[in-house]
Amino acid sequence: MIEVQYSRIPQLKHSALALVLFSYLQMSLPAIADEDSPAMIQAFLGSLSLDDQTGEWDEISDDEVDIEFPSSVPSGGVEAEYAYGGERLRWGINSGGSIAWKSSDTQFSGGFNGETGGTIRIEIDNSLFLGELHLGGFVRGNLGEAVSLYAAAGPMMMYGKHEVEDDEEVVSPSGTVVLTSSDDSDFAFGVYARAGIDFALKNQQFVGIGVRYMKTELDFDKTVGKVDIEGPQLVLTFSAAL
Repeated sequence: MIEVQYSRIPQLKHSALALVLFSYLQMSLPAIADEDSPAMIQAFLGSLSLDDQTGEWDEISDDEVDIEFPSSVPSGGVEAEYAYGGERLRWGINSGGSIAWKSSDTQFSGGFNGETGGTIRIEIDNSLFLGELHLGGFVRGNLGEAVSLYAAAGPMMMYGKHEVEDDEEVVSPSGTVVLTSSDDSDFAFGVYARAGIDFALKNQQFVGIGVRYMKTELDFDKTVGKVDIEGPQLVLTFSAAL
Protein backbone atom coordinates (compact mmCIF):
# COMPACT_ATOMS: atom_id res chain seq x y z
CA MET A 1 0.00 0.00 0.00
CA ILE A 2 1.23 3.46 -0.87
CA GLU A 3 -0.20 6.07 1.49
CA VAL A 4 0.04 9.74 0.62
CA GLN A 5 0.66 11.91 3.69
CA TYR A 6 1.56 15.60 3.94
CA SER A 7 2.38 18.08 6.69
CA ARG A 8 2.87 21.38 4.83
CA ILE A 9 1.96 24.53 6.77
CA PRO A 10 0.35 27.06 4.37
CA GLN A 11 2.34 30.25 3.81
CA LEU A 12 -0.31 32.78 2.75
CA LYS A 13 1.11 36.08 4.05
CA HIS A 14 2.86 37.09 0.82
CA SER A 15 -0.08 35.90 -1.28
CA ALA A 16 -2.49 37.99 0.77
CA LEU A 17 -0.30 41.11 0.41
CA ALA A 18 -0.07 40.56 -3.35
CA LEU A 19 -3.83 40.16 -3.58
CA VAL A 20 -4.35 43.45 -1.73
CA LEU A 21 -1.86 45.18 -4.06
CA PHE A 22 -3.61 43.83 -7.16
CA SER A 23 -6.98 45.02 -5.86
CA TYR A 24 -5.62 48.47 -4.94
CA LEU A 25 -4.07 48.99 -8.37
CA GLN A 26 -7.27 47.96 -10.11
CA MET A 27 -9.34 50.43 -8.08
CA SER A 28 -6.81 53.23 -8.72
CA LEU A 29 -6.83 52.96 -12.52
CA PRO A 30 -9.94 55.10 -13.28
CA ALA A 31 -8.43 58.11 -11.50
CA ILE A 32 -5.44 58.29 -13.85
CA ALA A 33 -7.05 57.25 -17.14
CA ASP A 34 -7.55 59.59 -20.10
CA GLU A 35 -10.74 61.57 -19.42
CA ASP A 36 -11.42 61.93 -23.16
CA SER A 37 -11.46 58.14 -23.70
CA PRO A 38 -14.26 56.35 -21.81
CA ALA A 39 -13.42 53.14 -20.04
CA MET A 40 -14.58 49.91 -21.68
CA ILE A 41 -16.17 47.27 -19.46
CA GLN A 42 -16.55 43.76 -20.84
CA ALA A 43 -18.38 40.75 -19.38
CA PHE A 44 -17.59 37.31 -20.79
CA LEU A 45 -18.76 33.71 -20.53
CA GLY A 46 -16.93 30.76 -21.95
CA SER A 47 -15.23 27.44 -21.55
CA LEU A 48 -11.72 26.90 -20.17
CA SER A 49 -9.82 23.93 -21.63
CA LEU A 50 -7.19 22.21 -19.48
CA ASP A 51 -6.42 19.15 -21.57
CA ASP A 52 -3.01 17.47 -21.88
CA GLN A 53 -1.63 18.87 -18.64
CA THR A 54 1.24 17.59 -16.53
CA GLY A 55 1.90 17.63 -12.81
CA GLU A 56 4.10 16.17 -10.10
CA TRP A 57 2.88 13.47 -7.73
CA ASP A 58 5.97 12.09 -6.01
CA GLU A 59 4.19 9.09 -4.53
CA ILE A 60 3.31 7.78 -7.98
CA SER A 61 6.12 8.75 -10.30
CA ASP A 62 9.69 10.01 -10.31
CA ASP A 63 8.81 12.03 -13.40
CA GLU A 64 5.93 14.25 -14.44
CA VAL A 65 2.48 12.70 -14.38
CA ASP A 66 0.00 13.13 -17.23
CA ILE A 67 -3.25 14.73 -16.11
CA GLU A 68 -6.57 14.75 -17.94
CA PHE A 69 -8.89 17.38 -16.49
CA PRO A 70 -12.50 17.68 -17.65
CA SER A 71 -12.46 18.63 -21.32
CA SER A 72 -14.14 21.97 -20.59
CA VAL A 73 -14.59 24.01 -17.42
CA PRO A 74 -17.37 26.65 -17.43
CA SER A 75 -15.96 30.10 -16.70
CA GLY A 76 -16.80 33.77 -16.74
CA GLY A 77 -15.51 37.14 -15.66
CA VAL A 78 -15.16 40.86 -16.22
CA GLU A 79 -12.53 42.96 -18.04
CA ALA A 80 -11.91 46.71 -17.89
CA GLU A 81 -9.88 48.78 -20.36
CA TYR A 82 -8.61 52.23 -19.30
CA ALA A 83 -7.17 54.13 -22.25
CA TYR A 84 -4.14 56.43 -21.82
CA GLY A 85 -3.65 57.48 -25.42
CA GLY A 86 -4.48 56.97 -29.08
CA GLU A 87 -7.61 57.45 -31.16
CA ARG A 88 -8.11 54.81 -33.85
CA LEU A 89 -5.44 52.73 -32.09
CA ARG A 90 -5.95 53.09 -28.35
CA TRP A 91 -3.63 51.74 -25.70
CA GLY A 92 -3.69 51.57 -21.92
CA ILE A 93 -4.21 49.32 -18.91
CA ASN A 94 -6.37 46.20 -18.78
CA SER A 95 -7.57 44.89 -15.43
CA GLY A 96 -10.05 42.14 -14.64
CA GLY A 97 -10.70 38.73 -13.20
CA SER A 98 -12.46 35.44 -13.80
CA ILE A 99 -13.70 32.30 -12.08
CA ALA A 100 -13.99 28.73 -13.33
CA TRP A 101 -15.48 25.67 -11.60
CA LYS A 102 -16.47 22.13 -12.39
CA SER A 103 -17.17 18.93 -10.52
CA SER A 104 -16.07 15.94 -12.55
CA ASP A 105 -13.55 13.13 -12.88
CA THR A 106 -9.84 13.85 -13.26
CA GLN A 107 -7.49 11.15 -14.53
CA PHE A 108 -3.81 10.76 -13.69
CA SER A 109 -1.30 8.46 -15.41
CA GLY A 110 2.23 7.72 -14.23
CA GLY A 111 4.77 5.06 -13.19
CA PHE A 112 5.35 3.79 -9.68
CA ASN A 113 8.54 4.66 -7.81
CA GLY A 114 11.22 2.20 -6.89
CA GLU A 115 11.40 -1.42 -7.94
CA THR A 116 7.67 -1.97 -8.50
CA GLY A 117 7.82 -0.44 -11.94
CA GLY A 118 4.83 -0.44 -14.23
CA THR A 119 2.26 2.28 -14.69
CA ILE A 120 -0.86 3.33 -12.85
CA ARG A 121 -4.00 5.11 -14.04
CA ILE A 122 -6.07 6.85 -11.38
CA GLU A 123 -9.51 8.41 -11.76
CA ILE A 124 -10.63 10.74 -8.97
CA ASP A 125 -14.13 12.14 -8.47
CA ASN A 126 -13.38 15.74 -7.55
CA SER A 127 -14.14 19.43 -8.00
CA LEU A 128 -11.81 22.16 -9.17
CA PHE A 129 -12.32 25.90 -8.51
CA LEU A 130 -10.13 28.62 -10.03
CA GLY A 131 -10.30 32.36 -9.41
CA GLU A 132 -7.88 34.94 -10.76
CA LEU A 133 -7.13 38.66 -10.89
CA HIS A 134 -4.93 40.18 -13.58
CA LEU A 135 -3.41 43.50 -14.56
CA GLY A 136 -1.72 44.15 -17.89
CA GLY A 137 -1.61 46.33 -20.96
CA PHE A 138 -3.95 46.42 -23.96
CA VAL A 139 -4.20 47.79 -27.48
CA ARG A 140 -7.48 48.24 -29.39
CA GLY A 141 -7.79 49.22 -33.03
CA ASN A 142 -10.94 50.35 -34.84
CA LEU A 143 -11.73 48.85 -38.23
CA GLY A 144 -14.28 51.39 -39.32
CA GLU A 145 -17.23 52.44 -37.16
CA ALA A 146 -18.65 49.01 -36.36
CA VAL A 147 -15.71 46.66 -35.73
CA SER A 148 -12.70 46.74 -33.40
CA LEU A 149 -9.89 44.32 -32.60
CA TYR A 150 -8.08 44.12 -29.26
CA ALA A 151 -5.28 42.27 -27.52
CA ALA A 152 -3.95 42.34 -23.95
CA ALA A 153 -1.42 40.51 -21.77
CA GLY A 154 0.26 40.73 -18.38
CA PRO A 155 0.72 39.11 -14.96
CA MET A 156 -2.05 37.49 -12.96
CA MET A 157 -2.61 36.00 -9.52
CA MET A 158 -4.67 32.81 -9.21
CA TYR A 159 -6.36 31.05 -6.31
CA GLY A 160 -7.28 27.41 -6.79
CA LYS A 161 -9.06 24.83 -4.67
CA HIS A 162 -9.11 21.11 -5.36
CA GLU A 163 -11.57 18.92 -3.45
CA VAL A 164 -11.75 15.14 -3.61
CA GLU A 165 -15.38 14.10 -3.37
CA ASP A 166 -14.83 10.34 -3.41
CA ASP A 167 -12.05 9.03 -1.13
CA GLU A 168 -12.31 5.44 -2.34
CA GLU A 169 -8.96 3.70 -2.56
CA VAL A 170 -7.63 3.22 -6.07
CA VAL A 171 -6.17 -0.23 -6.68
CA SER A 172 -3.64 -1.07 -9.35
CA PRO A 173 -1.65 -4.26 -10.06
CA SER A 174 1.28 -2.69 -8.19
CA GLY A 175 -0.47 -1.48 -5.06
CA THR A 176 -3.06 0.88 -3.57
CA VAL A 177 -3.02 4.66 -3.44
CA VAL A 178 -4.84 6.28 -0.51
CA LEU A 179 -5.56 10.02 -0.34
CA THR A 180 -5.38 11.08 3.30
CA SER A 181 -6.79 14.58 2.75
CA SER A 182 -9.94 15.54 0.86
CA ASP A 183 -9.09 19.13 -0.17
CA ASP A 184 -6.31 21.66 -0.63
CA SER A 185 -5.88 25.19 -1.99
CA ASP A 186 -3.07 27.40 -3.23
CA PHE A 187 -2.18 30.88 -4.54
CA ALA A 188 0.20 31.35 -7.45
CA PHE A 189 1.43 33.99 -9.89
CA GLY A 190 1.21 33.47 -13.63
CA VAL A 191 0.50 35.19 -16.92
CA TYR A 192 -2.61 35.82 -19.00
CA ALA A 193 -3.37 37.00 -22.52
CA ARG A 194 -6.56 37.85 -24.36
CA ALA A 195 -7.59 38.84 -27.86
CA GLY A 196 -10.86 39.24 -29.71
CA ILE A 197 -13.15 41.12 -32.02
CA ASP A 198 -16.10 43.37 -31.09
CA PHE A 199 -19.09 44.36 -33.23
CA ALA A 200 -20.97 47.57 -32.45
CA LEU A 201 -24.65 47.48 -31.54
CA LYS A 202 -25.83 50.94 -30.37
CA ASN A 203 -25.15 53.45 -27.63
CA GLN A 204 -21.51 52.37 -27.29
CA GLN A 205 -22.45 48.72 -26.72
CA PHE A 206 -20.73 45.78 -28.39
CA VAL A 207 -20.93 41.99 -28.73
CA GLY A 208 -18.03 39.81 -29.75
CA ILE A 209 -15.99 36.66 -29.52
CA GLY A 210 -12.56 36.20 -28.01
CA VAL A 211 -9.91 33.83 -26.76
CA ARG A 212 -8.07 34.02 -23.46
CA TYR A 213 -5.02 32.13 -22.23
CA MET A 214 -3.73 31.52 -18.70
CA LYS A 215 -0.60 29.80 -17.41
CA THR A 216 0.49 29.06 -13.84
CA GLU A 217 1.19 26.15 -11.47
CA LEU A 218 -0.82 25.35 -8.34
CA ASP A 219 0.47 23.12 -5.56
CA PHE A 220 -2.31 20.91 -4.20
CA ASP A 221 0.17 18.90 -2.16
CA LYS A 222 -2.45 17.52 0.26
CA THR A 223 -4.35 15.90 -2.60
CA VAL A 224 -2.69 15.48 -5.99
CA GLY A 225 0.51 17.53 -5.86
CA LYS A 226 1.72 20.22 -8.26
CA VAL A 227 -0.55 20.79 -11.24
CA ASP A 228 -0.05 22.92 -14.35
CA ILE A 229 -3.00 25.24 -14.98
CA GLU A 230 -2.59 26.13 -18.62
CA GLY A 231 -4.93 26.37 -21.55
CA PRO A 232 -7.13 28.46 -23.83
CA GLN A 233 -10.54 29.85 -23.00
CA LEU A 234 -13.07 30.60 -25.75
CA VAL A 235 -15.54 33.32 -24.75
CA LEU A 236 -18.58 35.28 -25.86
CA THR A 237 -18.45 38.92 -24.79
CA PHE A 238 -20.68 41.92 -24.16
CA SER A 239 -18.96 45.30 -23.80
CA ALA A 240 -20.06 48.83 -23.03
CA ALA A 241 -18.28 52.18 -22.83
CA LEU A 242 -18.79 54.05 -19.56
